[in-house]
Amino acid sequence: MAESQLRNVGLVVHGGREGALAAARDIVAWLRNRAVSTRSLPDEDVGTAEARPADAFQDGLDLVISVGGDGTLLRAARIADGARVPLLGVNVGRLGFLAEVEPAEVPGILEELLAGRTGIEERLALVATPEGASWTEPEWALNEVIVEKTARHRLITLRTEIDGEHVTTFSADGVIVATPTGSTAYSFSARGPIVAPDLACLVLTPVSPHMVFDRAMVLSPGAEVTLEVWGEEPGLLSADGRTGRELPVGARVRIRRADRPIRLVRRDRSPSFFSLVREKFWLPGEAPHGGRGPTERPGGTG
Repeated sequence: MAESQLRNVGLVVHGGREGALAAARDIVAWLRNRAVSTRSLPDEDVGTAEARPADAFQDGLDLVISVGGDGTLLRAARIADGARVPLLGVNVGRLGFLAEVEPAEVPGILEELLAGRTGIEERLALVATPEGASWTEPEWALNEVIVEKTARHRLITLRTEIDGEHVTTFSADGVIVATPTGSTAYSFSARGPIVAPDLACLVLTPVSPHMVFDRAMVLSPGAEVTLEVWGEEPGLLSADGRTGRELPVGARVRIRRADRPIRLVRRDRSPSFFSLVREKFWLPGEAPHGGRGPTERPGGTG
């Protein structure tokens, strides 16, 4: 990315963290001193040149910066995808898998961006298209799409097809279709596998199924998963944890790989995916970010 191409930068900020707000203000000031225009969402006042609502935020951007944690980055990823621009994740708070850059490192990375030297890592994303629902706009996700039950004491019945072939009908709390990026999120909590982010695939994981078969399936990246709501209980579709969209009995949703990947800005000497796995899940080994050792736990040793 040459200097002349970095004219407008949008910031998506975790408004509930003072550290994130302070870091975003520093980034805005740094960009302003280099004649780069900045933009924020209306409820995230960090001193940008302008504020725009979400439906007009992406227009004309050259880069999106998320300042917060992985949840903030997921919000920003949807904007970056719509704008078709790279995304830089700045981590303020707990270590995440996606937002890896510390605030102090941002000026150096932006200098590299201006000089066109920073690397870009592509990540597979998903799109979910409904049939028979009251909403018609496809849902986009970087981590996962889940169809789940609406009532705590009920189950949802989901007829599941892969590439048009009926595979099984799950009676469960829900069914997740995850990307490799999302394999360490909700899918992992439901006993799905951890997948290296550079392996193109989809992961189908049932959530607490009431049946003998309770395993996740790893599918080809070109697979299309269709989930149809059967029985008497309606469902909710949620993409990357956003507010659920209603799926009445008889509705179907087709989930497939998005037409284009999300592009993440990566710094030189980024920690490897497996070092992050080791640190996040307390696996034996050296802590790459100066954290606790493998036998320590928050609040003491054990």
